[in-house]
Amino acid sequence: MQENSSKQSFGHAWRDRLQALKNVPPGLRIVWEAGPRVTIAGLALQILSALVPIGIAAVSAAIIGEVAAVVNAHQPLAAKFWWLVAAEFGLALAGSVLSRTIDYCESVLADKFIRHVSIKVMRHASRLDLETYEDPDFYDKLERARVQATDRVSMISSAGRALQQFVTALTFSVTICLFSPWILLLLIIGVLPAFVGESHFAFLGYSLRFRQTPVRRASRPCTSNPRRCFGSG
Repeated sequence: MQENSSKQSFGHAWRDRLQALKNVPPGLRIVWEAGPRVTIAGLALQILSALVPIGIAAVSAAIIGEVAAVVNAHQPLAAKFWWLVAAEFGLALAGSVLSRTIDYCESVLADKFIRHVSIKVMRHASRLDLETYEDPDFYDKLERARVQATDRVSMISSAGRALQQFVTALTFSVTICLFSPWILLLLIIGVLPAFVGESHFAFLGYSLRFRQTPVRRASRPCTSNPRRCFGSG
């Protein structure tokens, strides 16, 4: 019985997590409203940065091919060899510059996102009556909205990194598939456990913060009961 209940709770937890994905599009829309230009610039830079590793791999393969040809034929290096070395150095430098620029765009977008969400919360709160704040459930939602204005900054960075890693994985997967489909299958099998594990603990962290909201509200007697601050009228 205990084993069956644990399996049901596990399945129910994953169903809740999959249903929670429906909140991703509204969240991305808020990010877009916070800074559309910075969002476009960040996405473009991340796509370019995702293509750098495959470019470095292609140039490295060409360099190794040139070295192998020299060793087999016992001839001096061709002039294009040094151009290949310079190209790899340039790609590595471009990757570093793109990474720093992406970090700057994410920092700017995070500031815009915090300000945008905070203003939306304050505008909504200013239109409410004082009695509304005495409802614990409503105040918990308002508290989560206020706190998540800063908590979701990491979500912006994680979403951008996920897009970058997806493009990199896609390009490498196509290349590996052309070389050997079995290696691609082994790659998927190796990555899947890490994806499931990180997703599981990410949802557990969110559930923990969700359950801690009433505790934070209870630790603030002035905000949990505004009449204590402003008087009973």
